[in-house]
Amino acid sequence: MPLLEVDRVTMRFGGLLANDAVSFGVEPGQIVGLIGPNGAGKTTLFNCISGFLRPTSGHIRFAGQDVTGWPAERLVHAGLARTFQIVRTFTDMTVRENVMVGAFARTNSTAEARRIADELLAFTGLASRADVLGGNLTVAEKKRVELARALATQPRLLLLDEVMSGLTPAERGQAVDLIRAVRERGIAVVLVEHIMEVVMPVSDWVVVLSSGRKIAEGPPATVARDPDVIAAYLGERYRQRMQEEA
Repeated sequence: MPLLEVDRVTMRFGGLLANDAVSFGVEPGQIVGLIGPNGAGKTTLFNCISGFLRPTSGHIRFAGQDVTGWPAERLVHAGLARTFQIVRTFTDMTVRENVMVGAFARTNSTAEARRIADELLAFTGLASRADVLGGNLTVAEKKRVELARALATQPRLLLLDEVMSGLTPAERGQAVDLIRAVRERGIAVVLVEHIMEVVMPVSDWVVVLSSGRKIAEGPPATVARDPDVIAAYLGERYRQRMQEEA
């Protein structure tokens, strides 16, 4: 049984059709890349899956249960967490306190929340920054804090929205290693990303949206050769480069 099932999800905003009957699944422990041009409906779909929007029609199932329309806090307790394209670090709280906020989804104990936070700060390479205020961090550090805070909720599925944006090539490499380490913990990942050199190698499966519709899905190498995907998003140059590297 898939951990996540997106079943013909449609989202309308008045006359605007943001998602048009989108369906795909995520297996336990799988990394799925969700790609497409700007305005394809990727973040809207994330918002429907994570409880920030209720889809106009269709169903979302998580761990075999229909969770369509569940609010975000209920989904977090069920084991589904997310990060945001615009980083939402609490600027006047320390890095440790930021992560403890996520831990309080699972415990009422301050000592236990601190223990969870410190373990995840070590995991994400932020242990030395534990007492630094969130407002004094670099972009890369803020993204790691947000990831650690989401992990502190103990998710089974993690949705990452543009986690690579604003990072240097070296920082992207570190972020890819971290995503793979998250998967090694048994956590499935759905990754929205524009940087194809990152999302294609790290993903087990890729779903492509264009104008709100799913136009392709499959293993990265297969998707990269799909004529519709090349025309709508990747471009011929990317396909040629993938062939040369293969």
